[in-house]
Amino acid sequence: MDPPLAAHSFNETRYYLMATACGACGKGPWGIDPPQTPPDIDGMAVVEAHCEHCGRKHAFHFRCDSSTPTSGTAEQINPTDQPSRIIDLAQWLSLFYMLVESAASTNDKAATRGKGFQAALCLAETLKFYGNDELPRESAFFTEKTLTVFREHPENFARQRLRDMQVKLPALPKMARQVARDRQFARKRWWEFWK
Repeated sequence: MDPPLAAHSFNETRYYLMATACGACGKGPWGIDPPQTPPDIDGMAVVEAHCEHCGRKHAFHFRCDSSTPTSGTAEQINPTDQPSRIIDLAQWLSLFYMLVESAASTNDKAATRGKGFQAALCLAETLKFYGNDELPRESAFFTEKTLTVFREHPENFARQRLRDMQVKLPALPKMARQVARDRQFARKRWWEFWK
């Protein structure tokens, strides 16, 4: 068995499965198979998943810094200023674009806000890889594929470009409050509307 992957939170493991290609078919994403077991007292978690393209099953082993599981869309990914150790800069950026596209393709306003908030969280995780330089170090890319993309198109990874994208989004606390309100409203029964 491979050593467990070091995640900042249990929520980060979900984003890892969205960003990681299947070893068999090279596609994905990975779908989590129920029941989902939260991390144990030591932060260890095993997530059973299947490739949504080819159906391959795999058990992923994680060690989570924060063992408290969260649910819903308004989840914190990484409570620290440190970058992810399992999802690289290019993968976070890919998740951002994927979630923005998903948000734009739905007519449900609450779902759009939820996906938009998740996208903004991914963009914030991307920016954690930058030091004082305009371009990230090559160590911010964990695979040969993402490193090649960076080397071929470094302009796509300019920090100012990502900051400009972030400025166009509502502030994260404001988005989190709206998503929390959406989730609270969704839990109410129709006759509790006025409460």
